[in-house]
Amino acid sequence: MVDALSRAHRLLEPRGWIIDVHPTASDAAVEVGAVRTGRVDAGDAPRRHAAAARALAAVVDAGLLAIERTHQFTFYTYGDSLEELRDYVEENWRNARIDDETMARTREALRDDRRSRPRIHEHVQVTTLRGT
Repeated sequence: MVDALSRAHRLLEPRGWIIDVHPTASDAAVEVGAVRTGRVDAGDAPRRHAAAARALAAVVDAGLLAIERTHQFTFYTYGDSLEELRDYVEENWRNARIDDETMARTREALRDDRRSRPRIHEHVQVTTLRGT
């Protein structure tokens, strides 16, 4: 990612902006309402997300870009059913899955709370960088 940010810096107009958005290294949680039923087994994703944060720091330390603002927010992905949510993760996240134990706990929570939909709770960081 350092190479990609360095290339972006070369292509950036003077005083131009880059916006980086990526999940934090924390685990994504599976929830029903306020009940956490498990986590998404995301393979090496936490390591990749931590590497993205280190890459941002490296280009800032090198003086290529300056951080204007960093903000973390909560991002939810909802499914109309637990199976739909599981399939979405398997089809759209690299090497990720919701394990059988989390599926069972989530089904039980959905039986207890019929008004809620299953969701994935992620922490995401957005960083606005300015070319120097």
